[in-house]
Amino acid sequence: MNIRPKILIVDDYINNIIAIEGLLADLDVELIRAMSGRQAIEMTDQHEFALILMDVQMPGMDGFETVENIRKDPKNAMLPIIYITAIYNENYYRTKGIKTGAVDFIAKPIITDLFIGKVTIFINLYRQRKRLELEILSRAETEKELEKAKNIAEGAAMAKQQFLSTMSHEIRTPLNAIINTANLLREEDPRPDQLDNIEILQFSADNLMRLINDILDYSKIDSGKITFETVDFELRKLLNGIRQSFEYQAIKKGIDLITDISDAVPAVITGDSVRLSQIMINLVGNALKFTEHGKVTMEVSVIADFPDETGLRFSVIDTGIGIAEDKQQYIFESFTQASSSTTRKYGGTGLGLAITKKLIGLQGGSLELKSAPEEGSTFSFNLNFCKSKKTHIEEEMLKRTAFRSLKGLMVLVVEDNLVNQKIVSKFLAKWEASVDIAENGKVAVQKIQETKYDVVLMDLHMPEMNGYDASMFVRTLDGYYFKNLPIIALTASAFLEDRDKIYTCGMSGYIIKPFNPTELYWKISPFLK
Repeated sequence: MNIRPKILIVDDYINNIIAIEGLLADLDVELIRAMSGRQAIEMTDQHEFALILMDVQMPGMDGFETVENIRKDPKNAMLPIIYITAIYNENYYRTKGIKTGAVDFIAKPIITDLFIGKVTIFINLYRQRKRLELEILSRAETEKELEKAKNIAEGAAMAKQQFLSTMSHEIRTPLNAIINTANLLREEDPRPDQLDNIEILQFSADNLMRLINDILDYSKIDSGKITFETVDFELRKLLNGIRQSFEYQAIKKGIDLITDISDAVPAVITGDSVRLSQIMINLVGNALKFTEHGKVTMEVSVIADFPDETGLRFSVIDTGIGIAEDKQQYIFESFTQASSSTTRKYGGTGLGLAITKKLIGLQGGSLELKSAPEEGSTFSFNLNFCKSKKTHIEEEMLKRTAFRSLKGLMVLVVEDNLVNQKIVSKFLAKWEASVDIAENGKVAVQKIQETKYDVVLMDLHMPEMNGYDASMFVRTLDGYYFKNLPIIALTASAFLEDRDKIYTCGMSGYIIKPFNPTELYWKISPFLK
């Protein structure tokens, strides 16, 4: 950007001004005239100058007085002013000139080269200053725009989070009723034909739940809010559990579902068993979906062995339709499948492999694919796990083969959804617990003050008063009972932030909807007196 500085020439004699203008003619500057001190002051009010060339001896208001008046304006405090005078060598005038803030003196008659050299220095300094000011202004504008964009992005992210949290609750709430109604029907000794219908209902509900979880997980990964835990687990039990969960689907299609785990794999390893299950479920589910005959195999082998760590290679191998080489890069993209005909025939959102690839990548691995049309597919990945000092896991829940009676346990169920009220009440009644119902937090608070409950199951999203506010209100009441009453959140939200808020509001724990009846039982049974 070309910056054309302005120079003010102040002299009561026009010929002197013209002479100076002639000397400065080759400089890329704008020259402005003032033939008196008062006119010079007016000009500084109207323009921004890079330099003033000030004559000293002028009638009325001399150069010194003019400069003193110019300096009174704060914007001119640092304005360079050069006196041009024939009395330069007199000490009195030199001292006075310095006191008024002159940056230099040039004696008349003017030495051309010296004069142009001095003026050029101040012009260049001015240009540099203006460029710096423009750059600072530009950066400030950029930062302002970035801040604005950041605020918009954060607002959009918050809106997205709120939308997903609400949708999670709204979809999971009826799913809770569907899945647990199927659980209740299964326990009522159904006829074989009824059991077949129940299994279809449960399988469809589980698929819908998996779809919802995929969308929520993709959102959490996309926003960088996914976390990994470290627990001891038995890999063989985990994979056998996955095989059993898909066994019904495999038998229906006439496909062999095989688990092949190397003997060298440690019995107990340490890592995130939940995320590993999610990865394997996605890969096995995909393999079964796209395989019409033959088999699906889960293989695990050791690729690295250290004293405290083991490197494992996982492979899911199928004899399905396979994937053409030119399509393979697309199947890992979000909401994408190999072709539109695949989507129409087999369904799905195309999120499973995108999530699986990101989950593996976040743990330091990479998902590999070998496939060809009609020759099947092999998905493989490597992950490192810590070795555990344990040889097996004592699973308390698995050791308890039957539910003991909860007779004498007084439970308050706080739930605005009538269907979910009935579902929870039916399970509690099966275990012989006493049940009371509150349709919202406001009613719950009143009932808690009137009746001594052993445990409260608190829904979070309700009219009148939500579960968070109700729990906080209870904790403010005086007395040991109100401070220590077990309040367990029944939440359909899958977001970590919501779970953190549960504890902040004084609740004792949470159960995710759709709830597992076994989990519900072992959450409340310790409070039986």
